[in-house]
This record gives sequence, C-alpha cells and structure tokens, in this order.
Amino acid sequence: MSELYLVRHAQASFGAANYDQLSDLGHQQSRWLGEHLALRGIGFDKLVVGDMHRHHQTMDGICAGMGIDGSDRTVLPGLNEYDFTHMTDAYSKTHGDDPLYQTIADNPDNKNNYFRLLRRVLSAWTRDEIDDVPETWVAFKARVSDARQQIQMMAEGGEIVLAIGSGGSISTFVGGVLSIPDETIFDLNLQYKNTAISHFFFNTRKMNLTGFNSIPHLDTNEMQGYITYG
Repeated sequence: MSELYLVRHAQASFGAANYDQLSDLGHQQSRWLGEHLALRGIGFDKLVVGDMHRHHQTMDGICAGMGIDGSDRTVLPGLNEYDFTHMTDAYSKTHGDDPLYQTIADNPDNKNNYFRLLRRVLSAWTRDEIDDVPETWVAFKARVSDARQQIQMMAEGGEIVLAIGSGGSISTFVGGVLSIPDETIFDLNLQYKNTAISHFFFNTRKMNLTGFNSIPHLDTNEMQGYITYG
C-alpha cells in the first residue's frame, strides 16, 4: 500500500487585502512541520499541491524544513478551496437581513463571528439555496473527488505522497473516503488546524483514513500558542 500525508496549508493572512498568502506565523508553521518530518525520517516520493499561493508557500516551507528540493511537484486544482468571498456575497443577496452581518460590522476583528457566518453559508450552499455562486457544491465535490482519484493513480506500491490542500477541500476529500453525509462534511472543515495532517493508506482501488487533523509538530505545551485555524 502507498501512503498519503494530506496537509492543510499553514496560517493565511486573515484580514489582509490578499488572504491567499501565508502570514509570518504560517511560514514558521510550515518549516516546523518540515523539521518534524525530517526528524522522523519521513521522505516523500511525490509532492502534490493545489493551485493556490498558500499551498505552494506551505510546500516551500515544509521542504525547507526537511532540507529537500521541492521544485518537482504535481499541481491538482481539485485541492483548491471554495470561493468563500464570492459565495458570501451571493448569500447576502437573499439573506442580507441575517443579524450576523451587523455583528461582524460592529466587531470585524472577532474571528468567531466569521466562522458562524461561514457555517451558515456552507449549509445553504450544500442545500443549493444560494444563487449565482461561482461554483456549485456538486461541482466542488466532483473536482475534489477527481483530485483524490488522480492521487490514487499515483500508487505504485509503497509510494509516499505529500499533498497540500485547504480546509474545505480536505474535509470533502475525507468525507468522500468515509462516505459521510454532505451536511456533516463541514463539521470537519471548521475544526481543521493549519498544517494539520490527515494520513491515508491507499492503492488504485481504495483509500483508508488512518489519522485525521494531527499536529504532532505543535502538540506540546510550549507550541500550543502557535495552533491556528485560518
């Protein structure tokens, strides 16, 4: 069986003009994970990333921490995140009276309110209750499934693959492997930590989840303050 280490990108730049860049802490989280993997003696036969800046930057940091050349990587856009900004704009056209919008406007630095809004938007999205979205839930789920199938085709017996994706794509990836209902997939999404690992054994026919949302490189009292979710 081959192995897959599927990692959520490191902390992005919440509140900045361009969210799709790692924060200073995000760059450090990536290097810490790479150093941990090197200390464990884990090497990779294939590197896979989604097609977003934060995915590539996370891979860059991991490879730097491992002391390896990570330039040879396969890009799978199926690991890209959904477009939350435009999806929220579409949601507001029919749900603009949701009091959460005023709560966020009154206290824009409170991330918890954004997560509450995200849960409502995602729930409506999976029920096909938002018009004019940039991507339907069905289309999103299909491209994540396609990425999973492409990774499975990389199995050559004992291959170890490192892949970087986003919280939504990874939770949907895991949901597909476990065949869980659509409405519970985003319960996984909203608890996913930055640079957390989900581990799988797989071949071309099947994939088994053996670990979820693990952060061994940050799982100490000294590092607890560096655990993030955005």
